[in-house]
Amino acid sequence: MLEAIPTNIFSSNFRLQQNDNLLGEVEASIWRDRAVLEIGEGTYQLYREGQFSGDFVLEHNGNVVARARKPSLFRNQFEVELPNQLLLLRKLTPLSRRFGLFDGERQLGSVYPLGIFTRRSNIDLPSDWPLAIRVFVFWLAFVIWKRQNAAAAS
Repeated sequence: MLEAIPTNIFSSNFRLQQNDNLLGEVEASIWRDRAVLEIGEGTYQLYREGQFSGDFVLEHNGNVVARARKPSLFRNQFEVELPNQLLLLRKLTPLSRRFGLFDGERQLGSVYPLGIFTRRSNIDLPSDWPLAIRVFVFWLAFVIWKRQNAAAAS
C-alpha cells in the first residue's frame, strides 16, 4: 500500500513510501492549491489553473497528464479525467475524511488518513496505475482536507 507521510508535524510536504521504500516526495504550497511531485520519472506540477476557480491539473514536462474539475463548490467531490477514463472522487460519508474513487458505481479505491489527528494517509488505488496519477488523486483529497481544517480553525 502506498503511504503519504508528512515530513514533520506542521509540514504540508509528504514522503511517498511503499513497503518501506521511498518512492518520492510531494512539496505542497501552504497558501495556494499547488504542489511539486518528485519521483523517479522526474518532476510533476500539481496546480489549480485559476486562483479561485478552474481545473486542477497534473502536468509533466509541459504536458497535462490528468485533470480534475470540482463540479460544485458545496460538494466534496471531483470529476477526475485520466487518459481514456473519467472517474469520480468523492467523500464516502459527509463526516468522514475518507474519499472513494469511482468508475460509475464501482469503487476502484480510496484515499484516507490513518487516524483522526494525523495527516499520514493511505493511498489505496490500483497498483498498476502510474505513481503520479495515484499521487494526484491523493493531492485532490488533501486539498479538501486542508480547506476543511482552515474552515474549522476560523
